[in-house]
Amino acid sequence: MKILMSNDDGVYAPGLLALYEALSTIAEVMVVAPNSEQSGCASALSITTPLYTHQLTSGFIAVNGTPADCIYLALNEIYSDTEFDCVITGINSGANLGQDVMFSGTFGAALTAQLFGIPAIATSLVGGGAKTSEQECERHYQMAASEIVKLLRDTPILDICKNLPYHVLNVNIPDVSNADEINGRKMTALGHRKIARPVHHVVDPRGRDAYWLSLRKRQDILADNTDHDSSGTTMTDDQAVAAGYISLSPVRLHHTPAATLDMLSALML
Repeated sequence: MKILMSNDDGVYAPGLLALYEALSTIAEVMVVAPNSEQSGCASALSITTPLYTHQLTSGFIAVNGTPADCIYLALNEIYSDTEFDCVITGINSGANLGQDVMFSGTFGAALTAQLFGIPAIATSLVGGGAKTSEQECERHYQMAASEIVKLLRDTPILDICKNLPYHVLNVNIPDVSNADEINGRKMTALGHRKIARPVHHVVDPRGRDAYWLSLRKRQDILADNTDHDSSGTTMTDDQAVAAGYISLSPVRLHHTPAATLDMLSALML
């Protein structure tokens, strides 16, 4: 099995390294990732500036571009002669839940892979590297990476993804201390929570107005946005990780819903 990896936290991120080491036990893994953090850039491509590559001693290839650039370049140039079984991105430092996927570079890289017909999985660790020590942070990512390997090894999820064109599987690992605290896996729908404070206004030392954009969510979960199946058991992704489950959300790329098209077409008559 051959896997292509990328992320949006940069080629030196601990989550990328942990996932690479874990996946290397079951597959041949190639890494093409941004040379610096690119969080929040979604699936943006660099089309007005040239891209440069640099191979690290680890074998990873660093690119002065976005995560989507990395996948685009890898599939069409760097590894154009390689047939990848899947693209796996992450492990993202922090959750990618609900509407976060619209902005996430980790998700955007996976989305780019699906545009070229490659099964894609985006992975994130709730809480990320916000731990008391570097050792604890490393152990946390290793635990998450191990769970991702178990998902690939013990379930037919990859074969299923190969038969779902234009879908990305968005995986979030809950913020727990060890694997024993994970309650299992849940197939989930993307949730939606209001952003607590979308823009932070500050004044810099020179007296100029400056603005920080934020995706931090309010803590209350909007009940009317919870999707349920016929048995009433489907959770949203944020509900699942809060309950200690690994959240697996199938997300389809942009498409035109037939019912909506019919409804709006009727207005044109």
